[in-house]
Amino acid sequence: MSLARLWAIMRKEFRHILRDRRLLFLVTVSPAIMLTAFAYVFSFDLNPARFAIYDQDRSPQSRDLVAALSHDRNIIVVGEVARYDDLRESMAAGEIKLGLVIPPGFGRDLTSGRRASVQVLADGSDAINASSQLAILSSRISEWGTQFETLEINQPVVLRAITLYNPHIKGRYSMTPALLAIAMILPSMAVALALTREKELGSFESLVATPVRAVEYIPGKLIPYIIFGLISAALAVAVAVFWFKVPMKGSYLDLAGFTFLYLWATLGISILVSNFISNQSTALRAVLLLFLVPSFFLTGLIVPIDDQARFIASTLPATHFIAINRAVFLKGQGWHALGWHAFILLSMGLFATMFTILSFKKRVG
Repeated sequence: MSLARLWAIMRKEFRHILRDRRLLFLVTVSPAIMLTAFAYVFSFDLNPARFAIYDQDRSPQSRDLVAALSHDRNIIVVGEVARYDDLRESMAAGEIKLGLVIPPGFGRDLTSGRRASVQVLADGSDAINASSQLAILSSRISEWGTQFETLEINQPVVLRAITLYNPHIKGRYSMTPALLAIAMILPSMAVALALTREKELGSFESLVATPVRAVEYIPGKLIPYIIFGLISAALAVAVAVFWFKVPMKGSYLDLAGFTFLYLWATLGISILVSNFISNQSTALRAVLLLFLVPSFFLTGLIVPIDDQARFIASTLPATHFIAINRAVFLKGQGWHALGWHAFILLSMGLFATMFTILSFKKRVG
């Protein structure tokens, strides 16, 4: 074995890795990024359940129950409300996921040796989250109620759960609308491949000799894919409603408008990234890395969004479109309630398109 030849091969490989930025990224930075993403996804820690309380009893027992729940690190008491309708409105707006109603006579029943009941409202638009948080709250209330157990009553506090928007907590009802966000990533993959294919075939370079400007070329690329994306979205919605029987409580027209913004955001970002990529294989990997993989794990599709990853999730278009789809399908909400998500998608689309036009001018002009 020759150490000189070994060193020569090693030196050549070091140079190759250092010169190829994609390979350097793959062997150095990408494992840390993957570890960060997977650590959030597979931690299996339950996020705290955010809920509000409507205490109609105002007894020492009801206040003690509220205090006991407030000191549990797995439960966040957002506050108390003055009306039952306030609970439903807060849940519709996404401010809370659970609502606890303590009826009149709650404390009197417990101190008299009778069984008392409380009502819990749960947001069923996210079936996985609703099931886990209901289990947490039920367990905590049962633990608190053991102090009132007698020989005749072994479960002093009975929890009566009402699940809104998805009464039977069917996973299909919450997952199918959310998966639309994943399915609608495919047009962004197509536009990235189309742009890089022109570069590989040489037709992109011939554009320099034409009078076509960036402000014409970029929208000319985006608009056809947005139109076909809307057609494919209509077919996907038809499958969700007529085949999977997902209830559609909102407006189809509103959903079309939200879908347009989502397509604009994803296609705009995709064409922006492709503007700096010269081949199809790299473009495909970039789209998968930017959209497909994070959209499965960091957007609340499968597991609730971790508080530490909330900022990262907010930068992904799919996070907002998943929230929009679940709200439109299951809650019947529209632009007024979902305006913030729509504004973020609009901002993403505008920024990506404008930056692409500016960078395209520099590269072509």
